[in-house]
Amino acid sequence: MFSEFRDRIRRHWQSQALGLRLVGGYALLFILSVVVLAGLAYGLLLYFLQKPDRDFMEAQAHELAAVYRQGGAPALQETLNRGGPDERRQELLVRLADTQGQTLLLYNPDDWRPSEVRLLRTQPPPQEETWVPLGTAEDGDPLGAVVLRLSADRVLQVGMDADLREDVLESMQATFLVIALPVVLLALLGGTVLAYRALRPVRRLVDTFNAVIETGDVQTRAPAHDAQGEFAELVHLFNRMLDRIEQLVDRMRDTLDNVAHDLRTPMTRLRGRAERALHQHADDPEALRAALGDSIEAADAVLDMLRTIMEVTEAEAGTLPLRVDTEPVADLAQGVVEAYRLVADANDVTLDVHIPDDLQVTADRSRMRQVLANLIDNAVKYTPRGGHVAVRAARIDPDDGAPAVRIEVCDDGIGIPEDEQPRIWDRLYRGDQSRSEEGTGLGLSFVKAIVEAHGGEVSVESRPGDGATFCVDLPAGNGTA
Repeated sequence: MFSEFRDRIRRHWQSQALGLRLVGGYALLFILSVVVLAGLAYGLLLYFLQKPDRDFMEAQAHELAAVYRQGGAPALQETLNRGGPDERRQELLVRLADTQGQTLLLYNPDDWRPSEVRLLRTQPPPQEETWVPLGTAEDGDPLGAVVLRLSADRVLQVGMDADLREDVLESMQATFLVIALPVVLLALLGGTVLAYRALRPVRRLVDTFNAVIETGDVQTRAPAHDAQGEFAELVHLFNRMLDRIEQLVDRMRDTLDNVAHDLRTPMTRLRGRAERALHQHADDPEALRAALGDSIEAADAVLDMLRTIMEVTEAEAGTLPLRVDTEPVADLAQGVVEAYRLVADANDVTLDVHIPDDLQVTADRSRMRQVLANLIDNAVKYTPRGGHVAVRAARIDPDDGAPAVRIEVCDDGIGIPEDEQPRIWDRLYRGDQSRSEEGTGLGLSFVKAIVEAHGGEVSVESRPGDGATFCVDLPAGNGTA
């Protein structure tokens, strides 16, 4: 039953708005803190009010015990009747009893009621000395007594009615009740203010979300000038996400623009071939077959271009799936080199490989073979007859990074002008010297995107007429020594 009630309360609490829960939680915590502090203050006040009375009763008990030990009950009675220098003795109740509970002497100037005196009679005799709280009297004043063992069969009890202390405690209780309502109101007000300020960054995030959704403007950013702690990090991550979305949108827009521009030529060529075949060779099956083959070839080129553009875009966006494993560099390069060796021989280009067998990289095997294929294809394509292309690799140990492996594809071809080198990595860019060769302008942008998706870097060193060296730096595999 209790667990069901507790679960119902928890579900109801969790269904409320976060702001309301913050206000309620803060108010409850504030009120509990005030109650604990008030209880602590009440206890301390009670202790400090009791201490003087208790010290007084203990002093009187020891003084009267000394009198009894010297002169017995008659001397004790005479001392009580005579009074003393401290008028507070008139507030004491003194009772001499035996261990069986029988009263041998009773001094009661403060007129304790029989029921209150009976509280003393019910107290068991102590071994030596003890303090006994007796609760409250019929008029509400607290009662207490010091009980002292005088001898084997005699007990002295000295009690006191703390009426002044009770008045002070009652005043404190009344004061607490008076301030209870302002405390609750202050807790609710403080909780509202703190919840409003704490949730301000969240509200701004919500406003930014709504603005982006309604306007489609991904350049909108959430203000973070007054956000602190976890909310500052949340706003920062949200703005970074918008930055990433903006970059993706810009890249997608650029890609679509480039695709629309660069596909116009092959699509126009494909349509022209088909149209000529229909008008000029409508009755020639062989000519129509040849035109159909050309159209299929042109369509395949367009599909290859689209596939490469999509892979470059995915790699740049970090969404390209990679099957990363530790791979021997020599094994990766050897298969690609063998595939291009016939092409190199046909162009009278020497193609060599210089890679230690113990070098390993952490990479996707098929993707890295595509990278090497693009670099070797370019090197062979732009190297004149009698030229030389070399593929080599070595371990590098940067001062501020993890060990890596550098793969270099070097040629002694036409080279790349310095002003074109930063642009060769752009999609669909083709330099002046490369326009004479067939190509889409996507090879190097694909290489850069794939290498960076692996956490690596790619660079080029070249001068016109002195060839080019393309460098690919990849994380070293565990087995690389």
